[in-house]
Amino acid sequence: MAAVTTDAEKQVAAKTSVVSTGSDSDGGAVAHQPEVNYDRAVEKSLVRKIDLIVLPCLALAYFTHTLDRANLGNAKTGNIQQDLDLAGNQFSLILIFFYVPYGLMNVPFTLLSKRLNPAVVIPTIITLWGIMAASSAASKNFGDILACRILMGTVEAAFYPSAILYMSFFYTRRELSLRVGVMGMMGYLAGAVSGLIAWSVFQWDKALRGWQYLFIIEGAITIAIGLMLYVVLPHGTETARWLSAEEKEVARVRLYEDTKEEDHGFHWEDVAKECKSWETWVYTLMPLLYGVGVTSSSNFLPTIVKRVAITTSKANLYTVGPNLVAAFLMLSFQWLSDRIQQRAYIAAGTVFYALIGWVLIATLDLVQMPRVGYFLTYLTTSGSFIAGNVVPVWTASNTTTSTGRAFRLGLSFMGQNIAGVISSSVFRDQDAPVYKPALITIACTEGMFIVLCLGLRTHFARLNKKLDRGEVVHVSHGIARPEYRYAV
Repeated sequence: MAAVTTDAEKQVAAKTSVVSTGSDSDGGAVAHQPEVNYDRAVEKSLVRKIDLIVLPCLALAYFTHTLDRANLGNAKTGNIQQDLDLAGNQFSLILIFFYVPYGLMNVPFTLLSKRLNPAVVIPTIITLWGIMAASSAASKNFGDILACRILMGTVEAAFYPSAILYMSFFYTRRELSLRVGVMGMMGYLAGAVSGLIAWSVFQWDKALRGWQYLFIIEGAITIAIGLMLYVVLPHGTETARWLSAEEKEVARVRLYEDTKEEDHGFHWEDVAKECKSWETWVYTLMPLLYGVGVTSSSNFLPTIVKRVAITTSKANLYTVGPNLVAAFLMLSFQWLSDRIQQRAYIAAGTVFYALIGWVLIATLDLVQMPRVGYFLTYLTTSGSFIAGNVVPVWTASNTTTSTGRAFRLGLSFMGQNIAGVISSSVFRDQDAPVYKPALITIACTEGMFIVLCLGLRTHFARLNKKLDRGEVVHVSHGIARPEYRYAV
């Protein structure tokens, strides 16, 4: 297939020359790094500035996202059910109805974010869900808290896929995993902070109930961060005031070499192309499978820990340890994923040890072995979430158009968030305190994910071998790219 060379490509070619080093013996993409003529010191300065300004902003944003999404799990241990007269499985229904708009709105909001710019959408939705979280403190009954959570789910749906799309405006696909890991690590820290706040406010004897203070405090933190991001987040490298002209040019060349995309506008034809690709739907199904464990750990960790805690306050306090250890492991595995350029093995491997944890929690008598039970929550918490960061990076890395990337990421998180409906449905009050059917469901879905993940890796590894042998040539934007290899 002949390459189509544009004027812009010729200009970039004058600055860069591509060296293809092939794949590893397993078909994995290895070097394929562009050999650049621009100053490496300028590139290091560019990436360092992005790391110091953009990355902390997104990390804070995700901190609030997890803080407000998971606080209902802590509120459950603080008598919210009794105070709002929640009967039967109404608590699970609140979670289910949260995840319905949370899943359905991922794609529309991510495409909107692509059209308007994530730097506009992200601060807006953060401020809105902060208001909804704080307003939850005024709930008097099931209908009030349900309405607040539905509205929260609607606006929160935009954040994570929009954030990864936004990061792809600044980082190449070889750099993305570690940065997504830094952002994802904040989710664990948010879980730990929420546990500490809950532990504190549940001991207050003041005008409001402990869970009301929990919602107000965490909502106020979110609103403050959302308003700050309006001022700080740039729309892209070309508009970043803190980058020099030389750094902006290096940023443009880096991202062009990574995607070969010249027109960064919104194109419906890119959406149609991804709809016709079966890989798109595998990337959608995988989050649905690992997402049951993700949402279960997020929403029900305090409930599971309560099996080995003596008091409610200890149940919230005991969630801090698993979250902090998981934060460290998250960052370590995301770094390793970038270091060895392996996405599937990291995702499948970490989900495998989480699966072992879920199975043992379901089958062991933890009343007799509370320390073992508590250790197992470390496995489930850390192992379940890592795939939720690695797989979206894998998805973004194998999608060469920014519009297609937005669409695929939206679908990916739609799958993960619909998994929240499954998770909330299987954790039934009548199965307490073990929740054995729920734990078995999580183990089964994570097992299916591992098989599907490794199968997709095998597919891309075979394609890379064909690219090495010259049997096929990857074409992006009408341009043949002999150096391109799929991320595995």
